[in-house]
Formats: sequence, C-alpha cells, structure tokens
Amino acid sequence: MKKVKPRTVILLVAVAALLAWWLVPHYSDEDKAYYASVLCTVKSSSSEAGLTEMEQMIEGGNSDYALKKTHFSSSLGKDMLHAWEQLSAAEKQKAMKSPEGCAGPLLAKIKS
Repeated sequence: MKKVKPRTVILLVAVAALLAWWLVPHYSDEDKAYYASVLCTVKSSSSEAGLTEMEQMIEGGNSDYALKKTHFSSSLGKDMLHAWEQLSAAEKQKAMKSPEGCAGPLLAKIKS
C-alpha cells in the first residue's frame, strides 16, 4: 500500500476547512437588523406564514427599475423566526407593543 505524505494530509484538511467555512452562511449586522425589523413589522400566527410574509415584504420592496434588488434569504429568515420563538412570552408581548424596541431582543438571541 502506498504511504500518504503528511504534507498531502495537511493540504486536504486545509482545503476541507476552507470549504466548510465558505459553505456556512455569513450575514452582516445590517442584514440581521433589516430582517429583525421586517419580522417585527410582520405579525402572523404561524412561523410558515411569517416566513412567507417576510419574503413577500422583502421581495416586494424591490422597484422594477432597481439596479440592485434585495433577495430574500430563507436561512436568515428562519434564523430570525427561531430567535423569535426563543423569546419569553413577556418579551414577545413587550416587542408586540413597541415596534421600536422589537429588534433588540431578536438581535440578542440570534446566533452570530
């Protein structure tokens, strides 16, 4: 059997690590804040309906003549809905009453 060189193993591990990092979604703080504010605006009873309404609001906000259109990221939308579900009942009630303070608790709960 052929012996594998340590240099080859190190190179393969480095390539695999780089590929894994590249495939994991990275969101800017601006994107997270935008999705949090959209979720605070959309008030629906179920998470599936909330995701659909978020998509309609984000995609519907694009003008026909816009050069750079905003596309909905379902993974970030799901992360926001998951963060909403992690809030306590009191935090949700407080967020529903004051839209200005809604995004803060969501951004605190969302994973970085």
